[in-house]
Amino acid sequence: MIVTIDPEAGPCFGVRKAIEQAEEILDKSSVLYCLGDLIHNDEELNRLKNRGMKIIAPAELSSQKPQMVLLRAHGERPETYATLNNLNINIADSTCPIVKKLQTQIAETYLITRVNGGQIAIFGDPNHAEIMGLQGHCQNSAIILQSADDIRKLNPRKTIYLFSQTTKYRSHYHSIRKSMEEYLVGQGVNPQTNLVFFDSSCKIVADRDKQLQKFVVQKDLILFVSGVKSSNGHQLFNLCQSLVTESYFISNEKEIEKEWLVNKNNIGITGATSTPLWLLEKVHNQVISLTNPQEAEDH
Repeated sequence: MIVTIDPEAGPCFGVRKAIEQAEEILDKSSVLYCLGDLIHNDEELNRLKNRGMKIIAPAELSSQKPQMVLLRAHGERPETYATLNNLNINIADSTCPIVKKLQTQIAETYLITRVNGGQIAIFGDPNHAEIMGLQGHCQNSAIILQSADDIRKLNPRKTIYLFSQTTKYRSHYHSIRKSMEEYLVGQGVNPQTNLVFFDSSCKIVADRDKQLQKFVVQKDLILFVSGVKSSNGHQLFNLCQSLVTESYFISNEKEIEKEWLVNKNNIGITGATSTPLWLLEKVHNQVISLTNPQEAEDH
């Protein structure tokens, strides 16, 4: 039996940076407040909570007034910074640099639309923390596109500035762009003059679907490790299921059922961009323990 951890799996740069910043603070302090879930992985969150991290909601800031608050990688609205500054709360900002750059681009573009009457469109999930933060940088004026069907919400006669949530697949984003170009042509509008495209998807995360397609080749079982709140995790798992019939979504090694492993020759272990490597390794060790107890003891 071959059991392989996906070499491309593990936290993306933004998530890894946020975790490292939280750990650095906890090395010096017994408690750290984080505004919302730092990442969408309960196993990693519980590890950090055991070290002293506490989750605080925006509504609790004025009553609890912690000395410092950590902002997560997804980014926040300008109003959040204003609230923290007004309450004299120190900010540990772990916003992903790629998200930070996108926030600036959208804020600058919003000022342009105020002059030329253009419109901002963002390909993404309206309920995702990153999108809610981005909306704050353009006075909630962005039109969110979940699929090509939403393109009709846009006015083809006004300039469209197209962005993407950083964690969306590049292949899907470019598909939206193509559909938008076709829509504009159908409306008698030249896309070259009425569509401004920003390549705002994260270079690493955006191609994760293609990387995963290569990894699952010839695997007869996939164990996909992710937090249940991770939208990225559910996207990637759906891709696994479409390619490998026996794909299982698990949150930790305890959820593996021994019968899944019977008569399997090539098992792949992968996960979301918020799944820590130590958790993937625990899943790997559990598979070995269930299929070859002697080897597990030797390790």
